[in-house]
Amino acid sequence: MIIQKPLFIKCLTTAFCLLALVGCKGKFNLEGNLNQLPVKVLVGSALVDFCQQAAQNFHATQPRLDNGRAVQVRCNARGSGDVVNQLVFLATQLQNGTLQADAVDFPTIISLDGDIYHSQMIYHINQLFPGQSYIPRITESPLIAHTPMVFMAQSDVAEKLRKGGDILSINYVQTAPTLSNSGWQTLVAQYARVSGKSPEDLTLADVQELQPQMQKIYSQIPRYGVSTNSLAEAIAKNGQFGSVIVSVYESSVIAVNSQLPAQLRYEAVYPSATVISNMRAIVPNAPWVSADENAAASKFITYWRSPAVQQIATDLGLRPGIPGVALGEKFTPEFGVDPQAKYDLLRPPSPEVVEAMLKAWQEATQNP
Repeated sequence: MIIQKPLFIKCLTTAFCLLALVGCKGKFNLEGNLNQLPVKVLVGSALVDFCQQAAQNFHATQPRLDNGRAVQVRCNARGSGDVVNQLVFLATQLQNGTLQADAVDFPTIISLDGDIYHSQMIYHINQLFPGQSYIPRITESPLIAHTPMVFMAQSDVAEKLRKGGDILSINYVQTAPTLSNSGWQTLVAQYARVSGKSPEDLTLADVQELQPQMQKIYSQIPRYGVSTNSLAEAIAKNGQFGSVIVSVYESSVIAVNSQLPAQLRYEAVYPSATVISNMRAIVPNAPWVSADENAAASKFITYWRSPAVQQIATDLGLRPGIPGVALGEKFTPEFGVDPQAKYDLLRPPSPEVVEAMLKAWQEATQNP
């Protein structure tokens, strides 16, 4: 779905935030079985298919804790911005005493489509609970899968880009940074481009000084998407947008091309410097994660990162989270990607600088 002016989506009711159940069979049907432990997994849009397939296979092993309690994994996806918003919303209710730590609303495992949002989640939860370190550091959260940010375009436009064509001279769209990790990462990359600095070296003063250049970029973006994969799919379904460049994940290009005939497929253009979307399993060290939930999360994450299950990720167009797993058959030019693509890595700015970037974008584009 593409929207002209994205809305900053927040969870308004507890019921709205309940996680959807991944279906399963037999004794792992939740109906009437009070001895089952639900493990709620809230993921960004890029990881949902992998989460669901891994969960279904996990259930087939009939997993149980040492105390005999059966484990049931539930996967639900939102844009990464919404994932962070939801957790901050729930944590605020907990702090205010309007929600208990054992409420079913809290996710046990969180995964975001990139480390920028991970840093922001740490930043906001630490503001609510200073000194508690409820959200593990990035290096403490195991990698599940990853995918680089790329530009998606049809072959003629892609060739222009590879020859040095200006992105903004062609119709260009992206997701909203308030809703989606790819939008936020794209915003950071735009600042790096106009400043000539590495993102981690940007300061609050830089953000302010760069606003005239950034506003020129904003003025040339006609629309913003809600989530990365839905934006890529919407562009591919609308032939009139054929000359558009879209800032998405490499995995999005593979997913789109998997549904298109060869003559209509898109290509990934790899910037000389880009951001990697690292998707990690984040288990909060917080009151809302019980000892049983922590043990169940550990069991599922170990399974999720096993070589056989990691192969599912590559089949879906994601790069594996562990070494030694071969890329799938879709990592070929036929599906628009280069398995050996070379690029420099952009590292995220400080959380305070990212917040300033986001505020400036909201003010300039009049988006909440």
